[in-house]
Amino acid sequence: MAINLTEGAIMMMCRGELKAEEVKPVLQVIDVKLVSTQAQQHSNTERFRVLLSDGSLHQQGMLATQMNALVKEGKLQKGSVVQLTQFVCNVVQNRMHLPALDGSK
Repeated sequence: MAINLTEGAIMMMCRGELKAEEVKPVLQVIDVKLVSTQAQQHSNTERFRVLLSDGSLHQQGMLATQMNALVKEGKLQKGSVVQLTQFVCNVVQNRMHLPALDGSK
């Protein structure tokens, strides 16, 4: 079964041209990694960095902590196809990031 990714979604999200309430882009997970943060050292909250692709471009982001169970249960992994139902884009160190990703297909 062929999955159609939302081509061009990464660029539109980074430019602020794509809002979660307007379009729910379908992307593929290229990588998922557990990251260590200073806040994590003071709490038991794990954070996962995801690398997402729209078929043309890729962008990294941080998974919302309430979605961590998807990674731990193996439902969200390298190669997974997801549909973002919520996302927020921020500039971090002069680079655009998608820090709060929420939703999976």
